[in-house]
Amino acid sequence: MSITRRQFLLGTASGMILPAFYEKAFGYFENHGEPLLITPKKPAEILYACKDFAAEGYQLNLGNPEEQPLLMTIREFCMAYGEGDPERWWREEWTDVEDDEPINMDAEMDLWPVIDWWASQRSSNAKAYHYLEDLDLGPQLKNARAVGHLDFTYGACPGNDYVGVEARDTVTLSLLQQRLNELGTGVKVELY
Repeated sequence: MSITRRQFLLGTASGMILPAFYEKAFGYFENHGEPLLITPKKPAEILYACKDFAAEGYQLNLGNPEEQPLLMTIREFCMAYGEGDPERWWREEWTDVEDDEPINMDAEMDLWPVIDWWASQRSSNAKAYHYLEDLDLGPQLKNARAVGHLDFTYGACPGNDYVGVEARDTVTLSLLQQRLNELGTGVKVELY
């Protein structure tokens, strides 16, 4: 269980949001009621900002926010989420079956473990978390020059395996798009 917060720093050095852009983004929101999202020249992926899916602000989703996990066989599950040989991983992680007892690896996998693993690793909100977590978006600690607010959540509380990122407001979405552009990611932020 962990929740971290990231903010963007205002300044003129490399890796900082220029105060002029912050003022422009804030003014754009005040005049239009939506974020200033400057699309990258050749967007390769879309990071959807979903207001309806967030407790507060916007949930970020890399890919289709409404995508659901697929039904799969035990073999497909092991190949997607396991490590090494699918049958060996299945025996070690999921069963008490001795090595000489046959396992029908082509049987349909129970949906609940599929949902659990998919939600933490392959859902669009988990993909956004894993992608954005590794980028230099800004500091994790508050700073006098910090603006915007991203919440990174990995298991909100015991028994909750939610993995995702939320932007607190539309100005944060503008700052995120600007930083993604500066990093040359080719990721386009889009309201959903």
